[in-house]
Amino acid sequence: MVKVTETALLRLKRKLEQQPDGVAVRITVEDGHVQFRPDTKQKGDLVFARSGQLLLLVGLETAKHIANRTLGVVKTAAGDRLRFVRPA
Repeated sequence: MVKVTETALLRLKRKLEQQPDGVAVRITVEDGHVQFRPDTKQKGDLVFARSGQLLLLVGLETAKHIANRTLGVVKTAAGDRLRFVRPA
């Protein structure tokens, strides 16, 4: 099961402020790289929402690749970034 921290959900909410209603961030995995892009809900998606607002969408195939990981916010030299971490 994929988990998302509250801090990551708040960051996603801020990123979506300029997007139309119904648009959330979709996670995909291509060639081993995780990508985030705006998209709308598709049948079968895992959905993360707060206060009725869709924030994060994960397709079932992608969920298999990122199972048992948590999406959080990590400080980097380039600033705070969304990153997946494995549980300790």
